[in-house]
Amino acid sequence: MNGPDAKAAADDTYYPWFDWLRGVLAVTVMLAHDGLIGWPLAGNFAVQVFFALSGWLIGTVLLHTRRADLPRFYFNRAVRIWVPYYIALTLLLAASLLRDHAGLKWFEFVLYKLTFVYNLFGTPQLASHIAEMPLAGTGNHFWSVNTEEQFYLLAPLLLVLAVPAVGRARLTWLALSVLAWVTGICPSIVFGVTAAVLATHDRALFHRPVARSLLAVAGVAAAGGLVAGLSYDLLAPLVAVCIVLLLGRPGAKRPLGSLVGGLSYPLYLNHWLGVFVANAVTRPFGLRETAASHLLSAVFNIGFAAALYLWVERPLLRHRAQWYTPAIGRRATVAAYAMMASGLALGAAFYLAQAARP
Repeated sequence: MNGPDAKAAADDTYYPWFDWLRGVLAVTVMLAHDGLIGWPLAGNFAVQVFFALSGWLIGTVLLHTRRADLPRFYFNRAVRIWVPYYIALTLLLAASLLRDHAGLKWFEFVLYKLTFVYNLFGTPQLASHIAEMPLAGTGNHFWSVNTEEQFYLLAPLLLVLAVPAVGRARLTWLALSVLAWVTGICPSIVFGVTAAVLATHDRALFHRPVARSLLAVAGVAAAGGLVAGLSYDLLAPLVAVCIVLLLGRPGAKRPLGSLVGGLSYPLYLNHWLGVFVANAVTRPFGLRETAASHLLSAVFNIGFAAALYLWVERPLLRHRAQWYTPAIGRRATVAAYAMMASGLALGAAFYLAQAARP
């Protein structure tokens, strides 16, 4: 199915279970970073599921997107991703400037986050330069948002701009899945896109009882391997994509589920704030790092995320169709690629300068 009708069908499909999944994943990351989950990889696993979910949803959208519609795609991504991200980054930097010494290395990490390349140049320096990062590495979780932004820029090159017989071919994406799995380069995202490609060729593929049973068995087996201590890097993406495909059942939007799903992104971005607020409030009473402090942190984080969603994100998403023009879409497209290119150039320059030092 191609053209406007297919695009409309893709946009109109709603997956109510994904709202709750997003909420659970964001809360998992929050609790993991607050030290309340014993499994040290819990936060990363939640991110892998987020990646598989993005691959499935954005891959589906791009598979029904024409070249002429790409500016609208980039504009929609900019409104959805950039505004909450830069609000979160502004809050982080404001708090950092109150406490940190903003040296050259500090500005380097800020530039990486501003241009969505922190995952490439910032995270690898976490162990050696954490003291020079904003708030001693707080906000390191932005690496995942940067990874997704890079996915939004690279995926259309294959799924929209390339010859469909290659860019949208099942064999192409199955090969890319194997390559990503072996190399460890974003396999969860690639698995999600591959599933979307397979579903585009056979819309009922993942809804058939046999397929769902196989997904459940594969997911449980891979999860069992994780529990047994087998390779996390190989098994986590499999579990992640199985979870997404099993919960990918179309249905009606529900107000509560929509709220939970909506607040998940600002919660993910800003959950570090609750710890700072809770510590400041409970420290005078000797209750820092107690159950009361953790509870206050979680309540603040969820309330703050809900406020951002209701008063910032939801109005933006409601009005973005009215604001869109092809010219604005083209500017958003140029800005997205220009930011990435400047970030890559800055990262390469800093790396070469550091390597040249005796």
